[in-house]
Amino acid sequence: MTVSTDDHRAPYIQVADALREEIRSGKLQPGQKLPSARQLADRFKVAVMTASSGVRVLREEGLVSSTQGRGTFVRQAGELAPAVQAADAPVDRVDALEAEVRRLSERLAEVEAVLARQGE
Repeated sequence: MTVSTDDHRAPYIQVADALREEIRSGKLQPGQKLPSARQLADRFKVAVMTASSGVRVLREEGLVSSTQGRGTFVRQAGELAPAVQAADAPVDRVDALEAEVRRLSERLAEVEAVLARQGE
């Protein structure tokens, strides 16, 4: 696979997305070592820095971890849970805030209706 210049995503994001899909599909198994940045650069036809940036995205998401001198490895399934929970936390917070806004909006409508009846 090569990175597409027609794609709206940055090249390093395309690399990260492709690797993420390989992890999710099971093509890259937990504990498996990822190819080196140079190998990924050759595979995706990008600069080594671009390939490294793609791997960095996966590391920040908690899908892979790097060990000094040993390489980068797909994390075990149990290791993914904290990263997934951390990613879901802001979404849960937004959902809670939206529910609170709806509740307050409904309460405001009730108060406005009472005031309108009193003004009649």
